[in-house]
Parts: sequence; structure tokens; C-alpha cells
Amino acid sequence: MPCHDGRRGFTLIELLVVIAVIGILVALLLPAVQAAREAARRTECTNHLKQIGIAMQNYHDSFNTFPPGRLRCETIPNQGRCFSAHAFLLPYMEALPAWKLINFNANPEATDPVFGDVNAPARATRMDNLLCPSDSHHIMQGGGEFPGEIHSYPMNTGTTFPVSPLNPWGVRVTGVYFENSHVRLADIRDGSSQTVCNSENTFSISGMGDDGQTPPHWTGAPTQGFVLTTGNDNAANGPPLLNYPGDCQPGNIIMQTRGSLWIFGAPGHSMYNHIRPPNDLGIDCRGGLPQSNHTPANWNVLTHNIAAHSYHPGGVNALFCDGHVGFIFEQINFLTWWHLGSRHLNDVVTGDY
Repeated sequence: MPCHDGRRGFTLIELLVVIAVIGILVALLLPAVQAAREAARRTECTNHLKQIGIAMQNYHDSFNTFPPGRLRCETIPNQGRCFSAHAFLLPYMEALPAWKLINFNANPEATDPVFGDVNAPARATRMDNLLCPSDSHHIMQGGGEFPGEIHSYPMNTGTTFPVSPLNPWGVRVTGVYFENSHVRLADIRDGSSQTVCNSENTFSISGMGDDGQTPPHWTGAPTQGFVLTTGNDNAANGPPLLNYPGDCQPGNIIMQTRGSLWIFGAPGHSMYNHIRPPNDLGIDCRGGLPQSNHTPANWNVLTHNIAAHSYHPGGVNALFCDGHVGFIFEQINFLTWWHLGSRHLNDVVTGDY
């Protein structure tokens, strides 16, 4: 007779039970792993904003003012040289090589009549410390990918539509960064620790919410682009944003360029405001024409309603003007968010955020 040592293998039922238990454990652990990874990404994003905050303070120490949110300098008529604040902060962000690529006498995003497209190399420089690691969508309008041009941290223009103090309606621009702004810490009467300078945006996804035509038009579906005002062709005609959302309807041209051109001072590219709360589901909208090769009449009516957005669950990071970074929840009281967006309206910020 054969010998028997008393050992036996697993039965099929036992094996299936073990597999099921392992599957349950993986299912329980996966969300925790994903949450830990997002926490790490959010911390890295916070550190990027802190670097911008340090750069802002150092720039202020050098010039006794924060940099202009959008430069408008017509050394040649109808050529605005419309650089963003990021372009001026580069030497204070350990990005001196990128800063040296910039010719500030030429247009940042458009061909210059004197210098041509001299700023193309600077425009194409990838700025890793201006990118939120939670956002991986880098597709811009036109179907190409331009990761070197994008950034995640727009500047706050305030709580009203206009970007220029020269707007024909005499509306005050209440933020820290706007056209030819030169805001000092002393000018932030609401308190630098209670005024937001920068927050976040999410990059556009080509084809999301548009009809696929050239130029694309908004279908009314959810999108991460921003819509132009009715009649705005982004070329020759740029009606202002006066009525939101009435001026921003399905069928209007949509720009799938949110977050592109960190070098360029313009709504949707490097500017947002506090008219709507963070991660608001309403459509973002721009009026006027921001390009450097347009006219004062177009620049004076540059207007927008573009909210802060991020992929961080529950809210967005915000850089305050004293340099600290806070996480702002989506459920923030709207008036609190509105007050955090203005610099000198003697707002009293109440409530948690």
C-alpha cells in the first residue's frame, strides 16, 4: 500500500475564498493609496504656490510693488507687450535662464513688427514649478500638445468683470493683478493675509464641449475651456462681457486654451477672478480682445468671469498676498470668497474657509 503523510491541498472552495478575501483587501486599500497619492500631489502644489509667494515678496522688496498682472506698454502704437506677472517673477523663482530668453521690448505671444517672434523660445519653456501635479491634461486648442507653455496658477483680478482700469464704464478693478497694476502691500487695505493673489486653473481638453469645427463652438456641454462673448471672433470683433451668463451662450466660440501661455497676461491664460466660487460648474467667459497686437479700444473692454478650478477633491489651493497658502473648500460662503478677492474695499472676512 502507498504511504500517506496526512497532508492535503486546498480545495477549490477554499482557494476561491482566499482570492475573494484578497480582492476585498485590495478594494479597501486602493482608495487609501489613491488618497495618499493625491495628498502628496496637493502638498507639492502648495509648495509651488509658496515659491510664487516668496518670489512676489522678493520682487516687492526690490521694487516696492508687486509686478503688473498684465503689462500694457505701447512703445509702438497698437503693440501692447502684454506680459503676465509670471514673466517678471522668473528671476526670483530660480528661473533666470528662462527670464534671459525674454525680450520685453517685443510681444510675448504675437509676432512683433520689429522683432518678429523673438519670444517663441521663452514661450515654449516648460516651467515645472508652475504646474500642479494633479492636472495631467496638456492638450491645447489646435490639437497639439504644448506642455512647455502651460501653467496652473493664474492671478486674481478681483471681483468685477474688467481687467483694465481704463474700462469705459469706470468700474473699479478690485484685485491685486490687473492691467498695468502696481499694487503695494500698503495698498492692500483689506489685509495681505486676507487677500488672495493667485489660485489654480485646470487645463483645457480639446474636443470637450465643442463641436470640433475651426474655430470650435461651445455645444452647451460641460467643458474646461472658456467661451467668448456673443459676436466675439477673437480676431477683429471683441464685444465686452456685460451680462453673465447672457453674453456666454451655446454656439459662441470656445477657447480650449485655458492655462496656456504662462508668459501672456490675459483672462483664461493667466488671470481669473472671484465673481464665482471655486470649481463652480457655470461656464467661464471672456469678452474683449487680449492680444498684444490689437488696439486700446479692444484692451479697454477686456472683461471676464473665470473661476478658480482644480482637481484636488473638495476645493482649490490659494496663495494669499502675505505668502501663505490655504486650501479653500468648494462650499465656502460666497461672500467670504468674494471678500478674499478684493484688496481695498474694507471687507471684513467672516466664516471658515
